[in-house]
Amino acid sequence: MANNVLGDPINTEFETLGNANNVFGDPITDETLEGDTEYAKKLRKLRVAMALDTQMKGNKYESALKYVREMKERWGTGVSTLCLVYNATGEPLTLHSTHDWWGHIYDQSPYPMRIGNGQWGAYLHVKRSATPDGSNAAVVYRGKNDVGDDTDSLLFWDNPWNKASYSNQAYAEINQAGYYDNIDWGVIASKGSNAGPQYRAAWKGCVNRCDRKWHHCQIRSHTYFRIEITRKT
Repeated sequence: MANNVLGDPINTEFETLGNANNVFGDPITDETLEGDTEYAKKLRKLRVAMALDTQMKGNKYESALKYVREMKERWGTGVSTLCLVYNATGEPLTLHSTHDWWGHIYDQSPYPMRIGNGQWGAYLHVKRSATPDGSNAAVVYRGKNDVGDDTDSLLFWDNPWNKASYSNQAYAEINQAGYYDNIDWGVIASKGSNAGPQYRAAWKGCVNRCDRKWHHCQIRSHTYFRIEITRKT
């Protein structure tokens, strides 16, 4: 409240209407609409559409890219994966679980615990020190599908150290919440190892798109891994 505005506003009109005995039915407010299933679906679709429309607008993408590049410079040379995750589901995404085959998350750039709708998440996954390793891991984020049920999105990347024999891979899956709690990670590794540099997964109105690009640095190479998690609108 501004310093030169004192006291609480008096909602005379609201009080009068609410107490009138010739006004019938409950007023339709934001709270009423939020409790309506069909209206909630429409709102969710609008949030998805706006998130998709603003994905590359403003400076949020550039800011996320700048951040992960700075983390890469801070960490040093070696095989590393610069990861960007965009949320266009209409709901928040929350970190559920992770799994490493090779390498680990850079301790100064952890996985985002929560990515809001219309936000980019950024993190750096790196090889182990003093070993000829690659960067190979998966992360699971929990969100909701188009009917509001909890879903788990798995994002997989494989950035191998030996590029003469192996190539970059990107893979994704979507399943019901809790599906990956007791998963055989060997099965995921087998699927991901032949997925290719791009992958699209869809399940019950949810879509994951993964894209990997290879860039050469002066001393060592690294990979950009960009993911979009969205809903069909």
